[in-house]
Amino acid sequence: MSDLPQTYLEPVLVDAATSAGAEFKFNTEFLHFQQTPDGVHTVLRDRASGEEFTVVSQYLIGADGARSAVLTALEIPVLGRQINTAFNIHIIADLTKYIKNRPGSLNWVLNLGAPEEWGSVGNFRMVRPWTEWVVSMHPATKDPNDSQPSHESILKRLRQMIGDDSIDIKILSSFSWSINDQVAEKWQDRRVLCIGDATHRHPPINGLGSNTCISDAFNLSWKLAYVIKGWASPTLLETLTPERKPVGDAIVRRANDGMEAHRRLWKIIGLDSATRKTFSELLRADSNEGKVFRNNYREALEATEDEVQALGIQMNQIYLDSSAVVAEVDDEAPSFTNLLPLRDVKVSTYPGYHVPHVWLVGDGQSPRISTLDLCGQGQFTLLTGIGGDAWISATQSVSRSVGFPIRAYKIAHGGDYVDCYREWCRVREIGENGAILVRPDHFVAWRYHGMIIDPAEKLLSIFHHILGR
Repeated sequence: MSDLPQTYLEPVLVDAATSAGAEFKFNTEFLHFQQTPDGVHTVLRDRASGEEFTVVSQYLIGADGARSAVLTALEIPVLGRQINTAFNIHIIADLTKYIKNRPGSLNWVLNLGAPEEWGSVGNFRMVRPWTEWVVSMHPATKDPNDSQPSHESILKRLRQMIGDDSIDIKILSSFSWSINDQVAEKWQDRRVLCIGDATHRHPPINGLGSNTCISDAFNLSWKLAYVIKGWASPTLLETLTPERKPVGDAIVRRANDGMEAHRRLWKIIGLDSATRKTFSELLRADSNEGKVFRNNYREALEATEDEVQALGIQMNQIYLDSSAVVAEVDDEAPSFTNLLPLRDVKVSTYPGYHVPHVWLVGDGQSPRISTLDLCGQGQFTLLTGIGGDAWISATQSVSRSVGFPIRAYKIAHGGDYVDCYREWCRVREIGENGAILVRPDHFVAWRYHGMIIDPAEKLLSIFHHILGR
């Protein structure tokens, strides 16, 4: 697991993006925009000087978070509801003596007799071990406008959660946020597209926030680049909603199901004195009632395991209802009825699936390389094997026709890379002389199980379909 707080990740991302030519304007407020047939005029305000200025662009991307002003301006309905409110408190507090022997990046706290304006449940998310934390605490009301706790109230609640008044606490910052169960109805209106938390809003259970937002951006960025460069029709952008909204629906449902699993556990443990007393007694009771209770408690604990053992919900993002993937009429989709959809990863090269990761090797002196690293970086990639030389040649002629580079690799003995661990032959699902076309975002665009008479003509027709040309 990688758990990198935004305060440390964001400078890394900004530095990388700036190096690639991006321009950042912090402390800048979005005011409004106007779409024209040729572009978008966006009015912004410099929060420091108060100066307003207009940016003219071909497209506007609203990746402005769960309180998205861009999505609101589009008047796109957001389906679902607000569940609760939380406050995040960034603190410095040395909790080493309590955490070092049972280290964890996230620690839940359930207090009896919490102050009246606070709920009983909260958690400590580690920023730096074991002295810097972001503490989430929940007010008694779910409306953030009804709860504006004072510094003293927050400090009192922090001390109760820690349980040791001798610990020095320094509050660095605090802010409120809504725990939601919401997905935007659509993610595009002509030249304005929305992604990230603007379009899917949910609790942080399973760590699906940044992961999904980055996947949204990866999906959109290559399409936007191809359209702006004239390589694809603007209709390519219309695949954003059918590809990413089902993912948003799934992760919002999963995050809220995970939150509900925690609530069931808290209910069993007890959030009041009477229930907590019963919990303590039945845990120890040598009786049938105690046995049933302990089984229920164990099942409730195990239900929360889907939060940390859930590669499936993160990796099984599949695009089937999209014009940017093409399946041959006789190509049968895989069946995964034997897998647990939350926990198990569906590995396939069927169009719409993420290309599988497999280690390959080049010549004897080079380090091994993943199939993922053969793909991406803004380009389509074709993968074939022994007998697939005509596919390789086809990419060269098709590249000249479409006007952009296409990578092609032969994975075989005597080819560009060797399947020395025999994993690619297990997951490729096509013949050695077949072809798999991978999009710049690592998703399979199309595949063919063998060789055909005119591979260049076939490949060109696939590109025309995907790119709307």
